[in-house]
Amino acid sequence: MELKYEDIGIGDRYTLKKTITEAMVREFADFTGDYNPVHMDEDYCRSHGMPSRIVHGMLVLSFVSTLVGMYLPGEGTVWMSQSFDFISPAKIDDTIEITGEVSAKSDANALGLKIIELKIRIKNQLGHMIAKGSVKVTMK
Repeated sequence: MELKYEDIGIGDRYTLKKTITEAMVREFADFTGDYNPVHMDEDYCRSHGMPSRIVHGMLVLSFVSTLVGMYLPGEGTVWMSQSFDFISPAKIDDTIEITGEVSAKSDANALGLKIIELKIRIKNQLGHMIAKGSVKVTMK
């Protein structure tokens, strides 16, 4: 989806849903080299007081890139900055909802960039907050 800067308003929002699978976690570990046992080894997690494995935080946040790059603002978007806090871990087979809401717009800067800031909230299927934060992007 390709939106124009002028068509995007404060308060516009989009929600993306994704179910995190075992295959995603394995592929993410293979791609990044992050085989931390908290992500990969159920026995390790239980022996260290965790109820189950947790999904890589960056795997969860990677879906924010999908949201801003494909839907809101959409195609042509370039990531500038981010700030996130993790509230609770995502688990394999969780269905997460990634919601982006436009919180600010600016085209009055020295570089002439059209900047959009989005508030991001990520929740699981039970409504528990996984992460929250913001991203700043520019678009053509």
